[in-house]
Amino acid sequence: MSEEPVPQVMVAPTFEDSKSEQYRYVFATGVFGGIQPNDVQMVFYLDRLEPETVNTPIPGSQKLKKIVRELQVEVHMTPTQFKSLAAWMTQHIQQYEKTFGEIPMAPKEGKRPVPSGIIT
Repeated sequence: MSEEPVPQVMVAPTFEDSKSEQYRYVFATGVFGGIQPNDVQMVFYLDRLEPETVNTPIPGSQKLKKIVRELQVEVHMTPTQFKSLAAWMTQHIQQYEKTFGEIPMAPKEGKRPVPSGIIT
């Protein structure tokens, strides 16, 4: 009498989310970086407007003194993960635009509008 093989059952592992002690929320206004054969580097930054108080044309007016580019976080990943991230982002953009309309692209370099309320 031969024994029938016992079917193998794969049980998926459970996942538990936890935040690193270094976890932080980051808001970025831009990113720069590059891709190499084994590494993708992205540096996210935040541009902050730094005003200056002036007396003309009206006492107490403000003008743009400078823009401070504050580097927020540097992220590295494999090209495979980068491509996966790009696909995930594309899927979410398509769903957003289907619901709310096209997301406008930022103006080309050198043609950025001056923020309202700032005298240049």
